[in-house]
Amino acid sequence: MKRELFSLALCAVFSLLRAVPNAWINEIHYDNEGLDQNEFVEVVVADPETLSLPDLTLYMYNGRNGEPYCLDCISEFIPGERVGPYQYYTWYQRGIQNDTEGMILVYHDTLVDIIAYEGSFTGTQAPAEGLLFPDVGVAESGSTPPDGSIYLSGLPGSEWRYGTASTPGSGNPGQDLSETMTPVELGYFRAEAGRGYIRLEWQSESETENGNYLLYRDGRRIASLEAAGTSTVPQTYVYKDKDIRPGRTYRYALASMAFDNALRMLDSLLVRAEGACEVTRPFYMAAPFPNPFNPRSSVHIDLFSAAGIELSVLDLKGRKLRTLYRGTCRNGSLDIPVNLRDLPSGRYILACRSGEYREARRITLLK
Repeated sequence: MKRELFSLALCAVFSLLRAVPNAWINEIHYDNEGLDQNEFVEVVVADPETLSLPDLTLYMYNGRNGEPYCLDCISEFIPGERVGPYQYYTWYQRGIQNDTEGMILVYHDTLVDIIAYEGSFTGTQAPAEGLLFPDVGVAESGSTPPDGSIYLSGLPGSEWRYGTASTPGSGNPGQDLSETMTPVELGYFRAEAGRGYIRLEWQSESETENGNYLLYRDGRRIASLEAAGTSTVPQTYVYKDKDIRPGRTYRYALASMAFDNALRMLDSLLVRAEGACEVTRPFYMAAPFPNPFNPRSSVHIDLFSAAGIELSVLDLKGRKLRTLYRGTCRNGSLDIPVNLRDLPSGRYILACRSGEYREARRITLLK
């Protein structure tokens, strides 16, 4: 079932307000000994009668190229047990891929959940273009029994586990959904583009043991703001993002981090920076792709004026290991290859500078 999810009209000042459903990917079986059997994905949706289920969609993503290879809407899943407000849905699908793969839940144009197994990767096509798929930390293998699975041990943010007794359509072993505390009741999340910045503002109606708010731009965390903790009155928060390129469209996501370190996505929106934004820096350095990588990656650099630039690889202590590029460039863009074949696995820093201006991105080499 193919559907257009991102036919959005973008303007100089753009804000999208839409509640994020309380839904998540709960259990998966994708590999076993012998021929693949009983492959499925289980999704849990709270209060499904309040949603338009045909607009809640699961996308399967290939980790090798970052592209989606299969999708279906939750309304076509098989309903299972109902536990309080939580309804279990199961999608039986042959051909769920092995190796490094991932999946997302999307409601209209809002990201609801995103995971990967057997490694992390970055999406290259909408609706997860530029988003990092985080690895759940457990996996199946060719020796997994046909009734095995990987599953959440509790509510979203809890540990993923591996087991040999799958439970499609019902609760996972030891899973307790009775702790239904919601750390944040979000009132709104909106944005306004100005000259040289994008102003993000959100308001909580109430907060319970809420430690921090995390802001993401195009899948990368850009800010952490201290939350109110526990509050029964509205709280307003503001963040001004000045690290933008005029005329470009950005995807922002807002998450809350509770005192118990449970991370919950709250809302997301698209914003187009004003074409008349004043530019006070000579270049913009995009996130390296792919990242993690082995051993090749690349980094895209947009130049706003003629400038001499240098791109180097540093260790985490800031010591230069090598120079990847040095030269004077006019307005335009560069795609600089990164090849760290002779370096050991680990984390490094890509640092780009022009005069006194510098930008840096973390990279991870996995061999």
